[in-house]
Amino acid sequence: MTSLLQPGYTLNLGSQQWTNQLLQLDLTLEAAPLIDVLNVRLPAAAPISADIGGPAELTLDSGEKNEKVFTGQIASIGRSFSDIVVCVVNAGALLARFRPAATYEQITAGNVVRSLCDDGGVDTGSIEDGVSLTFYAADPSRTAWQHTARVCGWSGAMARVSNENEVESVVVNASEADVALKYGREILNIRQWKLDAPITSFVGVGESGAGSTSSPEALRPTTDFFGGSPPDGPSATSRWFSEPALRTAAGASSAAASLQRTYNNSRESGKMEAFLQPDLRPGTILEIQDLPDGLPSNPLFIYRIQHSLGRRGGRTQAHFYKGGDTFDPMALLGSLAGSIGGLL
Repeated sequence: MTSLLQPGYTLNLGSQQWTNQLLQLDLTLEAAPLIDVLNVRLPAAAPISADIGGPAELTLDSGEKNEKVFTGQIASIGRSFSDIVVCVVNAGALLARFRPAATYEQITAGNVVRSLCDDGGVDTGSIEDGVSLTFYAADPSRTAWQHTARVCGWSGAMARVSNENEVESVVVNASEADVALKYGREILNIRQWKLDAPITSFVGVGESGAGSTSSPEALRPTTDFFGGSPPDGPSATSRWFSEPALRTAAGASSAAASLQRTYNNSRESGKMEAFLQPDLRPGTILEIQDLPDGLPSNPLFIYRIQHSLGRRGGRTQAHFYKGGDTFDPMALLGSLAGSIGGLL
């Protein structure tokens, strides 16, 4: 890709289509519990007829790749002497407005998500089943989007909204790249940070330590979750956390292994800027070829994306964690098996 390629867009707001009138376009895509936001600026004299709650859809064209990147609804319209600013959100924002009050029994984390989405009036795509739960209380102290992130996280899954405005969750396999870019071609800038990693273990503690969510013991609180063989207590290198909803050793160990995996890979993180790359989204695994020595050589797990179009042309910024074999779902299962073995 070269700077001679002309980036473009097709933006539908209500019944109107815009292809070359925008002053600025900024799209931020996040994983739950954060939300996706599209902001567009039009000239003050633009004949916009769309209203709050109207549908919106955005397709980006890099000159080489043409992708629908966002579907949602108009959340606000601001006007001034110089411009009109339209803000668009999607299903994540709708769930972030909704504070549920529901209790579930004998359910998987995936079915909790499906139920919350149904109650919140949003569609679902592919959802990982995740951990089995004896019960789960989706109380109003959290939004439905926060509950979604919470229960998905116990299984190492990322919750996000697709380009078709469907909530989906996926256990990311960051051992192999989905997309390859090249230094000196698409990549404009990159910066990586390596951080200290003092925490060597995460330990999850539930309230019963039962072998199955359906067993009577799963409903009985216990003072000895580890069955007489507890690991070393909390310390400067070991972090414990309590999740009463995790009534089995397997559920608590899954949540601990998920935290450990995310923590380990977040110790090497960074941000890159490239010419517009509409196919990049949170959860995309990226490989950057021909980087100078010292910069990341592993696949990179993208957790935040910002697409922009304006006076500088089209740009994409990607925030990433280190990928590689330690972000393989099989490594997560290995950590889980080891943790459960230590409790038996």
